[in-house]
Amino acid sequence: MNNVSTKVNKAVASQPGRVRSYHEVVEYLDALPAREFGPQAIARMAKLNELFDAVAHKINTLLVGGTNGKSLAINFAVKLFGEENVASCALYSTHFLTYNERIAFNGESIANKAFTDVMNHVINEVELAQLSATAHELVLIGGFLHAVEHKSEVVLVEVALGGKNDVSAVCKPCITVVTRVADDATHTLGDTEDAIAAELVSVARPGVYFVSAEQSKIRLQRMKVLVEEIGAKWAMPIRKLAPLPYIYEQLYGRTASLGERITQLYVEEVLKRFSPFLRGNLLATQEGQRGRPTLEAKRNAEINPIKSMKNFWKNQFSLLRGRFEVLDKEKPVIVLDNASNVDAFTNVFLGTRLLHYQRVLKGFVLIIGVARSLDSDELLKAIRYLLKKVPGEVIFIPLENVPYESYKPEELMVMARELNIRARACQSFEQAFTAAKELVDSREGLITICGSPALVSEYWRIREVKKF
Repeated sequence: MNNVSTKVNKAVASQPGRVRSYHEVVEYLDALPAREFGPQAIARMAKLNELFDAVAHKINTLLVGGTNGKSLAINFAVKLFGEENVASCALYSTHFLTYNERIAFNGESIANKAFTDVMNHVINEVELAQLSATAHELVLIGGFLHAVEHKSEVVLVEVALGGKNDVSAVCKPCITVVTRVADDATHTLGDTEDAIAAELVSVARPGVYFVSAEQSKIRLQRMKVLVEEIGAKWAMPIRKLAPLPYIYEQLYGRTASLGERITQLYVEEVLKRFSPFLRGNLLATQEGQRGRPTLEAKRNAEINPIKSMKNFWKNQFSLLRGRFEVLDKEKPVIVLDNASNVDAFTNVFLGTRLLHYQRVLKGFVLIIGVARSLDSDELLKAIRYLLKKVPGEVIFIPLENVPYESYKPEELMVMARELNIRARACQSFEQAFTAAKELVDSREGLITICGSPALVSEYWRIREVKKF
C-alpha cells in the first residue's frame, strides 16, 4: 500500500455511498494529502480518469505550466474566450479560502451546491472502487466533470508543478503552455533553470502546439529545440496587441500577451475560425485579403464597431484574488500577493514602487516569509533596492502551513541589518500585521504582504472572511 492510501485510511473513514454536506466534503478533502508528485501519482490519476470514463480526454484541454504567472495567464485567456463566445472552464491548482476557487466556469467559481454534488459523486465512486487519491486529484476530476456537465468547449488546467510526473500529464492537451522559468523557484523539477525548462517541456505532445512566454532568449531557443525533437508544433511566443492599464502593463503585460496568443491559437488552429479581434484588426478583413478596406467595410465598421483589444483591456481588465491585489479601500492600503520565489517577489516590489510613484506613500512596510530553498542574498538585494525607492522597513515572519522549510525571521533580520536594511522579526503574521499598522499612516500608508498563498489566506482569516 502506498503512502497516500495509508494516510487516507488513517485520516478519513471510508463510507461509500454517503451523501456529505458541503462542510463535510471540505473536511474530507482537508484530511487528505494535498498533492503528490511522481510516477505513482501519474498511475493513480490514470486510474481515476479511467474510473470516470476518461473524462479528462472528452474535452479540448490547454495545459498551462511554468513557475510564475500560470493562473493569471489562464485568467486572461478566459476573458478573451468569453469575447469569442467560447465556453471555458478553468481548473486552478490552489485556493486561498475555499476549494470552490479551483473550479471556474466562464470566470465564475463553482457554487457550493454544485461543488458538493460533484465532489460527493467523485468521492463515493473512488471509495467504491477502493482507490486512493490526493485532494488535488479529486478536485481535478471533479472539475472535468463540472466542465462536461456545463458543456464547456475548452478546459484550461493550471499545472501544479509541471513535467512528466505531474498528474496533469494524464491529460491530452491541444495546446501546451509554459509561462516562464523563474530563478530558484523550485528544486523539484531540476537544479538549474535549464533543467527545469527541459522538464516542463517534456509534456509537449507530437503534433500539439507549444507556446511559452519565457523571457530568456537563450533558454527559449533551447526549449524550441526540445519541442521540435518531440515533434510538437512550436508557436512564436508573444504577439503584443494592446497595453494593459497602468500600472499593470509593466507587471503583467507579457502574461496578458501570452493569454492573447494561446486564445488566438485555439480559435484559429483548433476551431479553425478567423478572429479579427484576436488578430488586433480595426476592421474585419477576411483571411488573405490585402490592401486598404473598401468603403463598404468602413461604413459597416462605423455602424457595427468592432471592439479593439485596447478597449477590451481598458474595460475588462482585472486580476485574480491574491495576485497583486490592491485593497485601496482599507486603511492603510494593503497589497496581497501569493509570490513565493525571488522572480515573483521582484515583480511585487516593482508594483509597490509604481504605486509609490503614483501617489507618494506616507509609511511603507513589507511583511514577508521566505522559503529556505530561495537565494537569500538575491532577495535581500531586491528588498534593499525597494526600500531605497520606497522608504520603509521589512518585517520577516515564519511561513506556516507550507510543505517546505522557511527561514527563521531572526536569521533574515540579522542578514538584512548587515546590508543596512531596516528590518525586524515577528513570530506570527498577526503580530507582524499589528506592528505594521502602527508604522504607517492609516490613510496614505501601504502594507505589502507576500511569501506564499498561505499568507494571503492568513490575512483573510484574521479579517474573518471565509469566502470571496
